[in-house]
Amino acid sequence: MRSIIATTRKVIRQGNSLATTLPVSFTRAHRIKVGDDLSIVTEHILKVILMPEGREDEDIDTKRIK
Repeated sequence: MRSIIATTRKVIRQGNSLATTLPVSFTRAHRIKVGDDLSIVTEHILKVILMPEGREDEDIDTKRIK
């Protein structure tokens, strides 16, 4: 069963980019650690996907992601 995490985060500037933090409950549930690669997929909503080691961005099949 999927859990829904609803939270508010501030957008911060990091260098020339904008950034935000991930909820600790989300990072623990998905075993995300410092240094992990995440893929960001957007189309009206934002999806964060933990990438398996060695997988490149172009390998993401966005047609499968719903």
